[in-house]
Amino acid sequence: MQLDLAKINSFTFEPSTFCNLHCPQCPRYDTNGYLDKNLTQGHLSLDSMVKNFDLTKLPSLQNVIFEGDYGDPMMNPEIDQFVNFFKDIESIKLVTNGSIRNKDYFANLATHKNLQVTFSIDGLEDTNHIYRINSNWNKTIANAKSFINAGGNATWKYIIFKHNQHQVDEARQLASELGFVNFETQHSNRNFWGDSIWPVYVDGNYQYDLEITDIMALDLPTKSHDKANSINNDNTNFKSPECGWMDTGKLYVNYLGYLLPCCMTSGVTWKDTISERLFRKIIGNIDDINLNIHNISDIEQSDFYRFRLFNSWNSVKTCHNTCVGYCSNSLNTSVEQTG
Repeated sequence: MQLDLAKINSFTFEPSTFCNLHCPQCPRYDTNGYLDKNLTQGHLSLDSMVKNFDLTKLPSLQNVIFEGDYGDPMMNPEIDQFVNFFKDIESIKLVTNGSIRNKDYFANLATHKNLQVTFSIDGLEDTNHIYRINSNWNKTIANAKSFINAGGNATWKYIIFKHNQHQVDEARQLASELGFVNFETQHSNRNFWGDSIWPVYVDGNYQYDLEITDIMALDLPTKSHDKANSINNDNTNFKSPECGWMDTGKLYVNYLGYLLPCCMTSGVTWKDTISERLFRKIIGNIDDINLNIHNISDIEQSDFYRFRLFNSWNSVKTCHNTCVGYCSNSLNTSVEQTG
């Protein structure tokens, strides 16, 4: 088994780790509200993309997604040029909080007819800022209206917390009136890791508590890393992972230009934990999978994608915790992207 670019149908890109907001459950911050000390803020390079991302090697590519695990794509100063680079791809999706740039910029984005923009708006004017700290409601709505009125395809994504659960129907109606094509909801239990309250801190200063929605009685997820660690030294019943991304034709590129199996492995390029050090050992020479240095065909033929990654799945002792915790057949877990 090895990577076959000809079978890849979807690429997700992290264009930037800069962001104008301070969302309390965003992984760019620790639980005390400080920016992760190991996270370097930067942008994905357009020059490297144009030079090394050969679209002719990806005949099955149909979907491109720009979103932020640690930042907002709209912070990348060349994001419109990234979108234009994929002008011949069937579908492009860009996820943003909507309060970056201005109305003219969003109107110009609407000229890309294969582009769909998802605006992450978690409430109305009196509640959106409770989770989307530092957001500007009026600017967000103005940008969304400008994009829609220029012919853009827009989706409103709404995370339901206790503080905004009473406004879902009103927001859905507003989305319809403004011309959003879709209105999507996500339940906040996905980020509370089994708890019902999340204390909000900004730079070490306590602000208030977020509370999980009680609209539906949903089972709360167990921390995935606890599941992984619980079998970390036990090969009993371990089965090799079925990669939740590559097996379905997906790959990921983070802001540093590393081509990775999925978004959950991005931390290997900048975190310094035991788990990430293990994954760097599995990769070998990490520069071998960097699009700033190598073209995509060379990365496809790297030792990591020819045999090192897949050989690591032979035992729980060599398998990276992310692969064990999310994609091993021995666990009932699934990868869920946050945005």
